[in-house]
Amino acid sequence: MTGTVPSGPPTAAAAGFNRLLCTKLLPPRPWPGCMERPELTSVLSARAGPGRLTFVEAPAGWGKSTALAAWLRTVPGPAAWYSVDESDNDAVRFWSYVLAGLAGANEEGTGVGCRSGRLLAAPGTSVLDDVVPVLVNELCARTAAVTLVLNDYHRIRDPQIHATLGRLIEHLPPSLSLVVSSRFGPPSTWPINRLRAENILVEVGAEDLRFTRAQAAQLLTKEVCTPLSDADIDVLYDRTEGWPAGLHLAALSLQGCTDLHGLITAFSGTVRHITDYLMEEVLDRQPPPMRTFLRRTSILDRMCASLCDRVTDGDDASGQLHRAEQELQFLTVLDNEGSWFRYHHLIADVLQRELQHTEPELIPVLHRRAAAWHQEHGLAVDAVRHALAAEDVATACDFITTDYVQVANDGQLATVLGWFDAIGEPAVCSDTDLLAARAMTALIANDLSVAKSWIDLAVHADADAGGRSRADLGAKEALVQQFYSYACGDMGRALGWSREALRLIPQDQVWHDLSRSNAAFVDTRLNHFDEAVEGHLRTLAQADATNHHLLAVRAIGGLCKLFVLRGERDAAREWLDRADTDVRFRILDEHYQTHRRHLVHGWLELADGRPEVAEPPLTRAYQLVRRGSARLEHVEVLTTLARAREQLARDGDAAGLRAAADQILSTCPDPGHLLGPPAEDETAATHPRVPGPHPLTQRESTVLAVLATGATNAEIARRLYLSERTVEAHLRSIYHKIGVRSRSAATRYALDNNLT
Repeated sequence: MTGTVPSGPPTAAAAGFNRLLCTKLLPPRPWPGCMERPELTSVLSARAGPGRLTFVEAPAGWGKSTALAAWLRTVPGPAAWYSVDESDNDAVRFWSYVLAGLAGANEEGTGVGCRSGRLLAAPGTSVLDDVVPVLVNELCARTAAVTLVLNDYHRIRDPQIHATLGRLIEHLPPSLSLVVSSRFGPPSTWPINRLRAENILVEVGAEDLRFTRAQAAQLLTKEVCTPLSDADIDVLYDRTEGWPAGLHLAALSLQGCTDLHGLITAFSGTVRHITDYLMEEVLDRQPPPMRTFLRRTSILDRMCASLCDRVTDGDDASGQLHRAEQELQFLTVLDNEGSWFRYHHLIADVLQRELQHTEPELIPVLHRRAAAWHQEHGLAVDAVRHALAAEDVATACDFITTDYVQVANDGQLATVLGWFDAIGEPAVCSDTDLLAARAMTALIANDLSVAKSWIDLAVHADADAGGRSRADLGAKEALVQQFYSYACGDMGRALGWSREALRLIPQDQVWHDLSRSNAAFVDTRLNHFDEAVEGHLRTLAQADATNHHLLAVRAIGGLCKLFVLRGERDAAREWLDRADTDVRFRILDEHYQTHRRHLVHGWLELADGRPEVAEPPLTRAYQLVRRGSARLEHVEVLTTLARAREQLARDGDAAGLRAAADQILSTCPDPGHLLGPPAEDETAATHPRVPGPHPLTQRESTVLAVLATGATNAEIARRLYLSERTVEAHLRSIYHKIGVRSRSAATRYALDNNLT
């Protein structure tokens, strides 16, 4: 999920996603001549309802979508519809649509999907363990019922999506009526047997969807426009077994036929045979341009006139679409404006088989045209999918390197990783741009060790090729190394990489703002407090100017903690008040970067002697910080929470937290300055700066004061949450500034200057 790249203004990709919402979250409109089936609507109304799972299973052409859309129009109360397609095999993408649909179905103030949506967008959270449980709670808090229809669920193959939806079904809220339609049965991981035993599962199949003999007669009479004998109707009904699509195709094939009885007599065989036979009859009667249009546009999941003109290299798609919808009734309208369509699934299958049979060499060309159109319209996921379908790996790679940041930053990391898998590791490793993109994807996912591995490969590949072939490779290497070093607690390396990143990354890139933000945290840990304040303030100004919420949250949270470290509690409280009222902290309240606000709240309450007030925000800080990967932030939260629980006489909990903190700290090569619990945090508030021509820094004064108690370097490090290496560096600086060469002389200096 989105990790480090700040949220920014709407982009073409975001606009494309919003356009897709319009087509995926609306039930299909009734097609011309669509028969009303009130008895089927009554059956669904009687069986489906709040607290139940309704599973509609039938092959293509049985009218699942049409029946559910007609029923949904009669359902009282709010309802959400989501038509699944192949590109939705990404848990974050899938649940983004589900939550968007539920949010659109909300009455004002119900809040369904609010916190679960923020969790979905937060890095380090699990859809299974975090998002779905919160959504269940949100739905359980409702009193009014809400209906959610997931149409064409058979297109989902991702086991994670099956597991997450299974978790929702396992704890089905009493307010939710969940309806799932599919060509196949439910996944084996769902608790179907228990639901069936508890009468929570409603099963609707082909037997429920088939036409009655009277309905078949009504449809055939209406669509054929030529009277049919009862015997002929009986033959057609028996051969199709009430299959809605078969009856509709039969009616289309009979229109204008001079030998109705002969054609009806020839109408036999399996469903596949009947379908192909009837489609052949229907398609043979179409003008060649229309038949070509139908065949060539069948590669599209969703289509509009502009897209069809590009794919077919024509200029009459609008008219052709209108005829396909109105006369042939091959299309379903997907939006309120009547500009987006899809083929009925059965018809699409037949048209695609005909395309494969008649023009196989054209299929890659059609996909390339579709890929170009989707790329131009900000629909990156579809653009890459069509490029891969065309086996045009070069174009797919170009699209990936252009769009991976936005798609990954939208939380669709599984989609981006699927792209890299699809083009194959050899292709990735042969191109430094792709290697860098793979590294930056891992950086966005906050998987820093993986990011470092890929950027190392990119650098080595470029070196083997004779030097840097891409101007920004060095900048990306510096950024990844900067974040990796900081997360590992190696401040010396982090400082060097911070300077390199800020030198190499152009200032008009968001990566530069992110690097400057992280550099401010590095400066804080190295006691470069003035530089850190300046860095955070510049970052905040940029965030305010560009509407980058995550940058603002990082900067304000960093300033809150920075002023606590400096011993300036009044300033810390002022910045904390700003954080408490800043709407960006509420928008991103599930993001791990907001943990600093809760940490400082708890720290200040603990400093004021109120551990019972400090413990809740510190617990919340712990919940959030665990979603990130920065070790030192973990240590600070763990030790402060441990002190709060010690003061609340929860010594067992505290001991476990301190042990965890010690273990993490032992892995940090050079942690620098850490914020400890108030009773243990020796700062300038208790030890003023030493006067003189070479005054000690705040941290040096603290180290000297602890040394004067007789503590060893290891004890100083443990007490102040520093590494021994950092303590040794501080002591060298102290000895030089106060002009001594031994621990005893340094102790006398501390006593003479009242530093103990």
